[in-house]
Amino acid sequence: MVPWQRGTAFFGPAVFETPGEFASKLGVAIQIRRPFTLALLIRQTKGILLISAGSKLAIARIAKEACIKRGLALHIVDTQRDIPSRFVADQFAIIPFQEEGPWIENLLDYCSQHSIGLALPTRHSDLPVLARHARLFEERNIQLCLSGESTVNTCIDKIDTYRFLKSINAPTPETYERITIDQQSGAAGFPLFAKPGKGAAATAFRIVHAEKDLENVPEDWILQELAHGREFTVNLYLNAKGQTLCAIPHERLVVESGEVVQARTRRLPSLIDEAKRIASCLPEARGIINMQAFYDPQSDTMRFIEINPRIGGGYPLVDAAKGAYIEWLCQEYLDGKDLPIFENWTENLAMFRYREAFFEL
Repeated sequence: MVPWQRGTAFFGPAVFETPGEFASKLGVAIQIRRPFTLALLIRQTKGILLISAGSKLAIARIAKEACIKRGLALHIVDTQRDIPSRFVADQFAIIPFQEEGPWIENLLDYCSQHSIGLALPTRHSDLPVLARHARLFEERNIQLCLSGESTVNTCIDKIDTYRFLKSINAPTPETYERITIDQQSGAAGFPLFAKPGKGAAATAFRIVHAEKDLENVPEDWILQELAHGREFTVNLYLNAKGQTLCAIPHERLVVESGEVVQARTRRLPSLIDEAKRIASCLPEARGIINMQAFYDPQSDTMRFIEINPRIGGGYPLVDAAKGAYIEWLCQEYLDGKDLPIFENWTENLAMFRYREAFFEL
């Protein structure tokens, strides 16, 4: 018989023969819905890690709530110390990104040392590196909440996203690579929307009104047909089998520096259905993903422009609308639950984000 272990702290020399005795020591009440085993308990008491949480304070607080429900610690790692989400974390660590190999090794070591059971990436630029090394997390029994490498690569590269959307006959604006636009300029109608070919929350974009303006567009950018209508994000939750359990659109009413600051949930069946169909065509898609589209309510038509295989900046609105995606990740990957399809989310819920300050001596 062995002492029950919670994270890295042992509860003295006493041995607890039943879950009730262990719960009493913790000062919590628990319900056992299946045979109680040491392996199950250890899995349920692993910590949760947000990778590169930065200024995503609202997301960190939602993750903290999921931790508190389970008596777990919220861990946050980033490449620098001075980030707002550090103030929410139970444990915080700096893991500088110098080269891919050492960063992954240090991240894995941190997860092993702190009994991390669930790791949630939040920074777009981390995704390709994490996807390439996902197997190493799996070998250490760490659930990395990220789609497969092929899906991540398709979504990160916007020209690949366009080709994927075209291949499944999804509505999307015609898109061109800047490096080849000179040969295609006859087919491309101006004006065009120019933006970087990779990245997220981009503030670097411009409207190209004529062929002569192309000389000011960097070669690694793409150019898109202008999409008309209202701008929407659709946040989706996919289970481990790739089935979409929930899809919640919100209209992006006000955007600052690429991040939505005012938004409202909208129940638009055609937009939801098409987003689900696109998600079903992505290989190895799972967890939280979001798609951006322009929707015209008059004609009930849409054009999808981006797919992001990660939690988005507007996720707090989804959570407030009862789309508890972070909680569901914990239920699915830590608690071992099978989740149902969920459609009873709150429509017409508005979000108004504001700046908040922390102070430190």
